[in-house]
Amino acid sequence: MNDKLSVSRLQRSLQLWFIAALVAMLTISSAPVQSAHAVATSKSDLAANILSIPKHVKACQTFEGTFSVTNLGPDPASHLNIMILLPDPFSLVGSLGAPDSLAVGETVTFSAVIKAVAFVPGEPRLTWIGVDAVSDPFPDTSTDPNPENNSVFRQIRLISKPVLSCP
Repeated sequence: MNDKLSVSRLQRSLQLWFIAALVAMLTISSAPVQSAHAVATSKSDLAANILSIPKHVKACQTFEGTFSVTNLGPDPASHLNIMILLPDPFSLVGSLGAPDSLAVGETVTFSAVIKAVAFVPGEPRLTWIGVDAVSDPFPDTSTDPNPENNSVFRQIRLISKPVLSCP
């Protein structure tokens, strides 16, 4: 009889230990875990420039503009977004050679074909063309220590008679 009592006590003891272990595991697994991760930040000072565009164009004329972007550092620039900025009278036909990334100190020259698509009566004859460069190395963050040199604009004059649309 003592043997049966000892086995019964042992079973209860083991059951209590098992229940205590389960409660401990559930408590530990339900506790919030704090995590820390570093966000990498790159700094690339991008400088955009307009190398050439005509001083004046006629309505419906197609012309080429030449632009450059330089990475002044201190870090390489990746995932570049180069935008040719055009007001209503112009349309971007295509671009060639815009970079996706730039090493520190690297300059890339690229071109864009632009068309004066319309110059309707009443629109100003003096307009502009611009270029803008930014780096977006997702998922990291990027800062430009001098964002004032990311965009540049130059005036261009429409010299023809106004037209409603181009062929």
